[in-house]
Amino acid sequence: MKHVALRAILIALIVTATIYVILPPPSHAEKSVQVTYNGGRIDFSESPFISNGNTYIQVRPFAQTLGFRIDWLDRTRLSLTKPGTTIVMEVGRTTAAVNGVKTTISPVPKKVGPTLFVPLRAIAEKMNFAVSWEQAVNTVSITNRTPPNAPPSTPAARSYKVIAYYPSWGLYLQEPLSEQPVSQLTHVNYAFANVSDGQVVLGDPDADLQNFKHLRQLKAANPKLRALISVGGWTWSGQFSDAALTSASRQTFAASAVAFMKQHGFDGVDIDWEYPVQGGLAGNKERPEDKRNFTLLLQEIRQQLDSAEKNDGRDYLLTIAGGAFPGFLNNVEISSIAAAVDWINLMTYDYHGPWDDSSNHNAPLYADSQDPSRANKSNNIDAVVDQYLKNGVPAGKLVLGVPFYGRSWTSCGADNQGLYQDCDGPTRKMYSYEQIMEQGWINANGFVRYWNSEAKVPYLYKKTTGTFVSYEDAESIGYKTSYVKSRGLGGAMIWEITQDDESDTLLNKLAGDLNRS
Repeated sequence: MKHVALRAILIALIVTATIYVILPPPSHAEKSVQVTYNGGRIDFSESPFISNGNTYIQVRPFAQTLGFRIDWLDRTRLSLTKPGTTIVMEVGRTTAAVNGVKTTISPVPKKVGPTLFVPLRAIAEKMNFAVSWEQAVNTVSITNRTPPNAPPSTPAARSYKVIAYYPSWGLYLQEPLSEQPVSQLTHVNYAFANVSDGQVVLGDPDADLQNFKHLRQLKAANPKLRALISVGGWTWSGQFSDAALTSASRQTFAASAVAFMKQHGFDGVDIDWEYPVQGGLAGNKERPEDKRNFTLLLQEIRQQLDSAEKNDGRDYLLTIAGGAFPGFLNNVEISSIAAAVDWINLMTYDYHGPWDDSSNHNAPLYADSQDPSRANKSNNIDAVVDQYLKNGVPAGKLVLGVPFYGRSWTSCGADNQGLYQDCDGPTRKMYSYEQIMEQGWINANGFVRYWNSEAKVPYLYKKTTGTFVSYEDAESIGYKTSYVKSRGLGGAMIWEITQDDESDTLLNKLAGDLNRS
């Protein structure tokens, strides 16, 4: 009997092994699908898969692309948050909460190894997105829902700002304002006017007066285009503290700003104080009182613009350039400022540069879990936007800054394709997108293009010289425009328009995405 039983067991094992060889368990790769959001592909480090008829996706890249912040509440519970929507769910459980109201998620979120996967359709619909399956191309498409009160034949459209700074020195670079592609812009910010003796004055009279003439011609040819004079900037912020110091000095400054605006044909004033209290160019006047005085200065300018509006029978704009680092928000009264201005142009770039001894990204959209500097939780765009929102700034008053330039290091270590490596070379430069393209660095001349799927930005690395270049391209801008839409921001701002290539590749992508309903 023992021999019979043993033989039966051996036969069973052989049959089982044969079945396993012939019919292996399904793998994620066999069930993989593509996922898109508003036409743009979502990149995952772990492939989506289908299980029991349900598509599962890696939660972090999915949620971030749709504009949600992810926070683990404990070992099994997490929240997905964006203005107006908070979803709390738990691994392995069908119970969840949307804005505090209990609901059901089926099938359940689950972990595969260390990675959390969530059921795509169930979560996307809780986020109020539409989901469709395109079997011919094995793709799940996620799109924004039409507002429930919008007529089916006329879906609600959102108008986004497309703002570009034009620098006075563009004239000397053979990039005259008259040749810039302003038809795709809603606003031009002219950089910069100076501050002298507490008043707004020409920064470079020779270039400024020629540029202002061209600007008038462009506005005549593009009646919807509006232009703002940007005052200050990195070089000319040294006297803001004095100009904002007293009620009398604020009145003088505001009066000069309004007079300058009207004299030279602008539609508003953009204040680029870099920076109140501390953090600007060495030698700038700095005071602790700057924090309150900045608010008072903007309120005075707004009041005088209001008076000019009544006299002229038209409206005038007031905006600021906002710092994209925690110290800026600590040194200003941002909610009061937001109430005084039409919008805030976020300088969401220069997170890393020549002041760093190691290579890193210039304008990462999200945090990278492998970034050695990730302990600084504000070294990415998403974190900074969150901080502004938490400090009371309406999403519609935030305009996302997009750099049309890159930053480079040399003699960077070869590990990780040069990313996050010590760089011993003395050369640390800024390159416009036009220069990068003209020099043929995209997968040529020893350079290889890489993509950071978490930060959503590209970079170049040349192993023979250790040259690392962080820059923007059409793919990264696509993620940034999707982010603007998903978070309900007011639009995008470019620093600066002359840095695009001859085909206007970056502007075409940015404006095309934002103008597409």
